Amino acid sequence: MWSFEYSVETTAAPSTVWRLYRDVGGWPSWNGGVERLELAGEFEAGATGKLTPPGGEPMAFSILAATENAGYVSVTTIAETVSLRATNTIVRLPGGGTRITHRAELVGPAAEYFGQSFGPTLRAAVPKGAQALAARAAEVEREAAS
Repeated sequence: MWSFEYSVETTAAPSTVWRLYRDVGGWPSWNGGVERLELAGEFEAGATGKLTPPGGEPMAFSILAATENAGYVSVTTIAETVSLRATNTIVRLPGGGTRITHRAELVGPAAEYFGQSFGPTLRAAVPKGAQALAARAAEVEREAAS
């Protein structure tokens, strides 16, 4: 298994971050690794769909767990021998705001191989996505307040 984790804080409330997660059509606005995401059904455990990376082919995507205002776990099938498991958590901070943690894991027999070849891309993309999500959540709240 290969893994990488990154955390960022935002002034936004957990519920705002959760709304952005649930809006899968909006993911491309903050997640550079997603050109398109389609789900058959609601954003909840058991939902399945297709995730299309920029310039790539659609890949099977499913939500393994989802807890409102706390986070979700998803898996994207990259190849027969490896999948990307994303564990994304939302934690309310005592003084206000939210800590967002995105963890990417490559799992399966070819995880180490994919970690060597694809790991650097994930190490760059995971922080960018978390930072963009944090900024977008704060922006949504500023827009709602004006």
